[in-house]
Amino acid sequence: MRAIIVGTGFSGLAAAYHLSNTAENVEYVLYEKNEAVGGTWYENRYPGVACDVPAHAYQFTFQENTQWSKFYAEGPEIHRYLCDVAHKIGVQNKIKFKHEVVKAEWDESAGKWNVTIRDIAADKTFTDVAHVVISATGALNHRRDPAIEGIEKFKGKIVHTAAWDLEPAGDAWKGRSVAVIGYGSSATQVAPALQPYVKNIDNYIRGKTWIFQPFIPVDQYPDGKTGNHVFSEEELKDFTNKDKYKEFRFNLEDACNTFFPLTLDGSDFQNMARKGLEETMKARLATHPEIAENLIPDFPVSCRRLTPGIGYLEALMAPNAAFIHTEIKRITENGIETVDGTHKTYDVIIAATGFDSSFKPRFPIIGRDGVNLQDLWADYPKTYLGISQDGFPNWFNVGGPNTGIAVGPLVPMFEKQGEYVAQCIRKMQYQRIKAMGAQKKAVEAFQAYCDAYFPRTIFTKHCPSWYKNGKPDGRIMGLWPGSTLHHLRALEQPRWEDYEYTYLDNNSGDDTASILRWLGNGMTVAEMEGKPGTRAWYYPRA
Repeated sequence: MRAIIVGTGFSGLAAAYHLSNTAENVEYVLYEKNEAVGGTWYENRYPGVACDVPAHAYQFTFQENTQWSKFYAEGPEIHRYLCDVAHKIGVQNKIKFKHEVVKAEWDESAGKWNVTIRDIAADKTFTDVAHVVISATGALNHRRDPAIEGIEKFKGKIVHTAAWDLEPAGDAWKGRSVAVIGYGSSATQVAPALQPYVKNIDNYIRGKTWIFQPFIPVDQYPDGKTGNHVFSEEELKDFTNKDKYKEFRFNLEDACNTFFPLTLDGSDFQNMARKGLEETMKARLATHPEIAENLIPDFPVSCRRLTPGIGYLEALMAPNAAFIHTEIKRITENGIETVDGTHKTYDVIIAATGFDSSFKPRFPIIGRDGVNLQDLWADYPKTYLGISQDGFPNWFNVGGPNTGIAVGPLVPMFEKQGEYVAQCIRKMQYQRIKAMGAQKKAVEAFQAYCDAYFPRTIFTKHCPSWYKNGKPDGRIMGLWPGSTLHHLRALEQPRWEDYEYTYLDNNSGDDTASILRWLGNGMTVAEMEGKPGTRAWYYPRA
């Protein structure tokens, strides 16, 4: 079989790993629009970019890095890790960089996808054909630019955090007046990174958010209570001991899976967290109560993505910084005017305005009966387990709608989704399946489950979140309806009865014979090829 993987971030690499190790005899290619692997960790290179999940729990189980420099890794280190993974699992030579998928169309008679690719460097298009397409494009790669009147008139520099083309934090920023628009993770990271260097920095915030100090759910790093732990040479040396490291990571993963009750509305965990965070934020902002008043939310903790904000509140209180909660009216040639008539001039405006996380495909995907997935998902995505959708056979998602997590380890979920898709491909190979896809009733059942589950949680409360495509209310599109562990168990044993199938032998005219055509000629491939060392696979050598 031949497969196409779209994207080379965490989800794309997880899919590739399992095509090589769970499936068999699959030829595949990965198309990547950028010039390197990494997905969002390649595209987001703004000063201060980092992950708010402990580094040792934000990596693959099949390719571990024991030598993370800090407990919470910064973006460049995560990107280097993903580049290293691509080499070590042997997929680097299967990747076509600067190749963007621009269209995909299902061919019913052939049971294949015709995928149109644009070679960005050569500025030409061509068609690739595959039995299976795995979409691993994720939700955080289509930046949302601010829709503000006059933005095109600004004569200074406007840059989105996901398209950074300015200098890193440092002396090059001295003398500059900077505005940051936004209050999500990128804003709370870029502002404190630049604040020590700039002439002045103003953060325009239109909403409220919880800011928490990073916490380390293991006891051996006391400085994790207030900031980030930098591993010493001695600690890194200890991690080269396989048994010690395995014990450390096991305990860390176990601890990361204890926080899920935070997401349940009215839980003791939620009430405790809310009380504690409010007290902590007020204490940190004691000298600037006006910031506390306009920043501390009235919605539950984790309703929107929790913001770590190492040094963020302290940066807002610096003499050269300002917290501006007044709505922006327009952008002028040299600055920003708010609705109260105040105008401030800037050299640089940083748009930390996040992403379009609607999961609506960025290119046409034409399935059965000419249906375009862009139209089908115009309001919200409809899938079975986030992985398959009716009417689009042999099209699978890894890191798709309703497959993320707000509290808990994320990367193992990508791994399990990649394994699940590989199991589907194995089934197709073994049973001579031409096309498979979720039944419509299975898609409807999963949507009904999500509709019943999420009202029990804090995610449906009134707060803007990327889980709801930046809206304060609406359907939860970004999260799995349950915990990380629940997701792993749910995908462990595929329910094949939830799919519909077309078989390669359906046109034989002899349905009785075609049922068991997959049994072949009574021999296995290993016996037919006759290669020494391949015919005792049932006996464990190690």
